[in-house]
Amino acid sequence: MYSRVIALALCFLATASLAGTNNGSAPHSSLTTWSRSARPLPYAASSDPTLRNARIPSPNGKYEITCNSEAHEQTVSASVSEKLDLPTCEFVGRGKPLKIDLAVGPEALWAPDSDAVAITHSKGGALGTYQVLIYRPEDTHAVDISSAARNDLARHYPACVGPQAGCTTAQRKQMRRDADWVNVAAIRWMEGSQRLLMMAWVPDSSDFGANLGRHMGYVVNARTGQILARYSEREFTRRFKKDCGDWGL
Repeated sequence: MYSRVIALALCFLATASLAGTNNGSAPHSSLTTWSRSARPLPYAASSDPTLRNARIPSPNGKYEITCNSEAHEQTVSASVSEKLDLPTCEFVGRGKPLKIDLAVGPEALWAPDSDAVAITHSKGGALGTYQVLIYRPEDTHAVDISSAARNDLARHYPACVGPQAGCTTAQRKQMRRDADWVNVAAIRWMEGSQRLLMMAWVPDSSDFGANLGRHMGYVVNARTGQILARYSEREFTRRFKKDCGDWGL
């Protein structure tokens, strides 16, 4: 399981080196973390300069994700500050552009019918927590459809199991009540933009106990998050390894 952590770190570094030259449209890296069909986005912690000032159009060319750099002032000390150029991306649909949370390791997966794009990114670090947000041209905000998959994974592989789990009693109770600690990633669209194949997994940290790194696959309704099919680790690997990125499946 720990090899996956190393794979994640290497993937984040390699994505920058393999992305290619910026020509105004985001290059399609052959190395992505979660979905082989996704496109990498720049992110604050280790931004690839070739992805800045780039665009990722929808398959039909009507919509796009646009990326550029913005100057941000950062306080160094009480009397010293500095300006940093940080990446920023927006989803451009039919209405007002929507800001995309770049955080750590974001990637964009357009639906083949161009009616949605799934953004996977981590709200923390390389271990997570990863989330999936769905952007649609007609919507005024992004939608998180991961709740059902998170809860199901948490029932199959609960956190803080075993004597080595680094959880306090309070943390254990909290994670039993709330499955937001479960990582999720978008892998492949199905039936245009109606269904989404996702993977859910326990973060690869010994803090989570004996189930660290355990994962399952889910086909969900891409509007409601309802689980339509679930796959064990073995079945998910057998069926969908070819669709996954370089995360070490």
